Amino acid sequence: MNLKMKLLYLQLVLILFSVASIAQNINLQEDTTVNNLYDSRQGSCAMADIDNDGDLDLIITGANAQLADRKTTLYSNDGLGIFTEINDTGLSNNTEGGDIEFADVDGDGDLDLMLTGRDGSPVYYANFYLNDGSGNYTLDPSAPFEGSLGGDVDFEDIDNDGDLDVFMCGLDNNNTIFSKLYFNDGTGVFTEVASTPFIGGFSSTFFYMDNDNDMDLIITGTDNNGEKKTSLYENDGLGNFSLVNNTPFDGVENSNICAGDSDGDGDMDILLNGMNESFEYVCQLYLNDGSGVFSLETNTPFIGCFIGTVDFADFDNDNDLDVFVTGATGGAGVAAHIYENLGNNNFNLVDSLVRVYVSTTAIGDIDGDNDLDMIVTGIANQATTDIFKPRVYKNMLVTTSVEIAFDEGNENTFIYPNPSAGTINIETVNTSTSSIKIYNTIGELVFSNDDLTSNAQIHLDQPPGIYFVVVKTSNSTSTSKVILR
Repeated sequence: MNLKMKLLYLQLVLILFSVASIAQNINLQEDTTVNNLYDSRQGSCAMADIDNDGDLDLIITGANAQLADRKTTLYSNDGLGIFTEINDTGLSNNTEGGDIEFADVDGDGDLDLMLTGRDGSPVYYANFYLNDGSGNYTLDPSAPFEGSLGGDVDFEDIDNDGDLDVFMCGLDNNNTIFSKLYFNDGTGVFTEVASTPFIGGFSSTFFYMDNDNDMDLIITGTDNNGEKKTSLYENDGLGNFSLVNNTPFDGVENSNICAGDSDGDGDMDILLNGMNESFEYVCQLYLNDGSGVFSLETNTPFIGCFIGTVDFADFDNDNDLDVFVTGATGGAGVAAHIYENLGNNNFNLVDSLVRVYVSTTAIGDIDGDNDLDMIVTGIANQATTDIFKPRVYKNMLVTTSVEIAFDEGNENTFIYPNPSAGTINIETVNTSTSSIKIYNTIGELVFSNDDLTSNAQIHLDQPPGIYFVVVKTSNSTSTSKVILR
């Protein structure tokens, strides 16, 4: 990465900054003034800083109410959560029924883009677009990815070689359920892995199952025999996976899955929803004992649902993971519920938003006020007007401030990528790094290392949210804001 591109990653350096502590319960309110987002029936949404200006931009795919008009739209964020449609983005497909995923696959410091789905024709695609650093995208015609419908795309460094590989699952153009893995050579050139143990699926996530510093994988959905599955695969550190037998997970279809440390014990737990083999709608939390052995937490209030989403996020900045659930609950029932994490695996329903199913969510700080906002797409319950409208929810968290003073920063410290999935690169120029400290939004120290080199990579095993990175070198101290997603 050249110096110019690295400078685009430099976050605002402050002499004095404030971190927030919670002063009230979770309170997300729909911003009803937003009326310029395109309908998203059978679509998806995602947020990322596509133009390296320090705020989260937005992409929405989907169709209108009649399924006659499909669109893929990029919106630029002004930093205050006001989105403006970007023209001439270079994205050639108007998409429904697929997934959206951003990742810097070629190591040039900007976020490239994968779009899967269909555009109204019977052909499913997986198109990969390269970012020029300013949010302008160019289709990579050499990308080898399987066209897919209704599945997932996940980028992660699965073989520990410092670049992002990709896993895909869903329905291919033969209407066969597939799962495929592709290795990255470090320049954004991908090669399909010839033999993997994966069995179909439609929802997936990478996570640290056993804290051995490699990314394991869990997949939910049906296989080609119609059997509902939730399959866990252990990584040997080189990208070779093996099926873990005798797991407690319910096999589910029309499902969604996520991972996070719900009980604050330092390992990653699993949350999933969907329809199980008994045709019950479930939303289940499985706790990890730290070695990759899971057990069902039976005392949770989560509403069972399918064709929806599950998400972990710290909505109230108290440094634990709350839960957001959407989907159909059976009959005419639809849900969009936020559950506050009270600690010790106790959750309380605190808010219900406009209820949606066939839904997706994107969570991040869209207005720069150091709390997590949310965008939700899907089909709203019939009692609601504009049932296919994407909805923007602003976090109305009232906070008090704890001020922490630091010396003035410098332009020789670079932190990337930002937002990050947990792996953060820290580089210093013409100086040696003596220490790094990372704080959450309530001022707690969550990471510290007093013996870092000038080119360091760390993995921050913390909940999604906003963190302040303080890098002290032999010359100065700099403070940067980093978003974990």
